[in-house]
Order: sequence, then structure tokens, then C-alpha cells
Amino acid sequence: MTDRSQFASNLGVASGTLASRLTGLARLIVFAAVIGQSALADAFDVGNNAPNVIYELLLGGTLTAVLVPLFVAHRERGDRDGTAAVFGTGLIALGIVTAVAVVAAPAIFRLYALSPAGDAAAFHAVGSALTRVFLLQIFFYGLNAMAAGVLNANGRFLAAAWAPVASNLVAIGALLGMRNDPSIAEFTLDAARSDSRLFWWFSLGPTLGIAAMAVVVMFVAIGAGVLPRPVFSPRHPAVRDLFRVSGWAIGYIAANQVALVVVKNLADPGSGRLDAYAKAMTIFQLPHGLLAVTVVTTTAPLLARAAAQHEHGEFVRRFVVGARTTVALTLLPAIAMLTFAEPIVRLLLGWGAFDSGAVTTTARALGGMGIGLVGFSLYLFALRGFYSHGDTRTPFLINIGQNLLNIALAIALAGRYDVLGLGLAFAISYLVFAVVAVGAMARTHGTPRITKLLFSRR
Repeated sequence: MTDRSQFASNLGVASGTLASRLTGLARLIVFAAVIGQSALADAFDVGNNAPNVIYELLLGGTLTAVLVPLFVAHRERGDRDGTAAVFGTGLIALGIVTAVAVVAAPAIFRLYALSPAGDAAAFHAVGSALTRVFLLQIFFYGLNAMAAGVLNANGRFLAAAWAPVASNLVAIGALLGMRNDPSIAEFTLDAARSDSRLFWWFSLGPTLGIAAMAVVVMFVAIGAGVLPRPVFSPRHPAVRDLFRVSGWAIGYIAANQVALVVVKNLADPGSGRLDAYAKAMTIFQLPHGLLAVTVVTTTAPLLARAAAQHEHGEFVRRFVVGARTTVALTLLPAIAMLTFAEPIVRLLLGWGAFDSGAVTTTARALGGMGIGLVGFSLYLFALRGFYSHGDTRTPFLINIGQNLLNIALAIALAGRYDVLGLGLAFAISYLVFAVVAVGAMARTHGTPRITKLLFSRR
């Protein structure tokens, strides 16, 4: 792929990502206006993030970190059988993991809300019921990841970039539906019991949205002729290769989840502060998703191809260009979030049931996170360089350090600064370990040329 064609790919992905992020922002605004910042919002955050947690822990490390390099290698060798075996075996694994997670839903929910504020029994009852429905999303997240991996490995990026629009529109439709349902008088924990209409609006909307996203990407992959018929073949060499390189990636995700358990419980679930942290994180990730993820999406296959073909100079060049672009694109948004956190939150979310107190609390979390945007984006980009070489061990070790620092700082700062302290802990840990990740890349896969080129003026 030439620089010009990569720019065209970047532009196409950026437009889809922009549409996805804008509809995601609209979803956040509608949710805040309808539900506000409450115990119900906290229960939704824990429950709706549960499928992400389980998927990432058990399958996400395998499917997202190593799929694109693996599928690129299959494509270079003309090995469609390997892709078919990975896809078919992955579907069965997704079904099993989803079923087990649904059964374990109450325990999963309680792990992220050990001692909730307010009515703990009601919080756990509603949250566990919501989580059972939300956990069905695991299967569709995995289906989307596999189909998108095949498309990206073949230089097709638009479908995966645009598909979240469908998910967001379905979720927005459900929020507006519950808002206009005459049988729903209030949006509280008591009103969201599992036998209520509010419960089904609340739980099925996001779940059907994720299903719609996955179906869109899968049918595009089938129509493009890049997705072979799935074959269940757990002993196929391609499947064994996948599991061989994914162990460290799964450990990487596990470390993230340990940190997430600590942070969510420090945010005092049921108080509304967990919702503030979650909404701040969503706003924080808007520029990352629009700008940095676009660079990663289009650069990762090129890095994997250069590594597979042992083109060391090309790998270093692509890595340095991608890293520099990531830093340049995220610097101004970071300054804006740090300087104008409260006006940004008030403009985006200060409507309807989302009152001034909720705006202030959310802005405190966002201000803390803002200083870490450049580090967060550069860190994740650097790890893709390791994955391109089939190296999942080094990212795991780096990530252990990042999460330990995040946990230590969160415990130290949360008591005095509440959500601001949690945001600062997140930001500082990523700033420190972005430098560590780039240095490790230079030593292990790039030689000192990476750091020299990255920090030179030319």
C-alpha cells in the first residue's frame, strides 16, 4: 500500500469512525438526559460493560490482538483453510463462553460492585438481571471481531468503521422508546425490576444494537468474498498458532480487568460517581477513537505485512510515521480536555435529568484523564508493533507495570480527590508506560533507529 492509498484508507476509516463516534456521542447525550446520574445509571454501566469484560478477558486478547497479523500471514500464503478453521472454531468457542457467562451473571456483576451505596439488595438484583441480557453481546462482539479481522487483513476497513453506527442508532431508538412509553413513570432501580417494561427496553436496546453491528460486518465480509465458510477444526495448525500466541494477550486483558475491578469499586457504585467516571471515559475516548484508532486500523496490517516479509526498514518507517501521527493528532484534544473539561461536559451532557452536580463530577474525572490522551494513544499504537511480530509476551509485561501503577495511584488519590484522582491515576500511568513501550519496541524490534527517528525533527 502506498502512502497515498494509505491516506485514502485513513480518510475512509476516519469518516466512518466520525459517524460512529458522533452517533455514540448522541447515544451518551440521550442516555444522560433520560436517566441522569443515578444508581440506575451505575447499574447499567457495570452490567453493560460486563460483556466487554468477559469477551476481552477470555477471547478479546486472542481475537483482536493477534487476528489481523495471523490473517495477513494466511493471506500471504494463500491459506483460506486456516482462516476457515479459525473462524469456525472461534464461533463455537464464543457460544460456549457466552452461555457460561450468562449463568454466572450475578457473580460477575457483584465483582464490580462489592459494596454499593444505597439499597445494595436492589442494586444487585437489578444489575444482575440486566447483566444476564447484556452478556449475550459476547457472541456478537466476537463475531464482529473475526469478520472485521478478515476484512482488515485484506485491506478493507470501511465496514468495521461504519458498523457501530447501526449499534448506536438501535440503542438510541430504545432510549427514546422507553422515554415515550406511557407505562413508564420513572427511571429508578425500583422501576427497572426484571418484570418491568423499563427493564426490557433498557436491556434489549444495547444488546440488539451489538447484534446489528456484527451482522453488518459479517455480511460485508461474505459479499466481498474474503470470508470462507467456517469449519470447526480445533486441531488445525492455524488454530494452534492462534492459541500459541494468544496466551500472553489474554494475560494482558486479565491485568486490565484487575485494575478495572479496583477502579470501579473505588468509584463507589450506586453513588453516581461510577457513572461520572464512565461518561468521562467515553468523552475521553472520542478523539482517541476518531484520530488514533484510524491510524492504528490502517497501519497495523502494513506493520504485520512488513514483519511477515522481514522488511525491517519498512517496518521501522511505518511505525515511526504512525507514532508521530498519533502524537500530533491527539495533542490538541488533550489540551482542550484538560483546560475546558467542565464546559465540554456541560455542552455535551448538561441536559434533561443530567443536573449541574452531575456535570461537575463528570468534568472532574475528564480533567484528570485529559492529560493522558497522548500517552494512552501512543501506548496502544506501540503495542501493535509487538503484535505485528507475533510478540504478545512483551506487551503483557509492559501492561502489568501500567496497571500496577494505575492501581497504586488510584488507591492513593481516590480518597482525597474522588473521581479526579481516578482520572489522574489513569492518565499518569499511560503517560509513563507509553515511554516504556516505545523504548521497549526500539530495543526488541526496531533497534535505536525508532527512537532516533521518532524524536528527530525530520
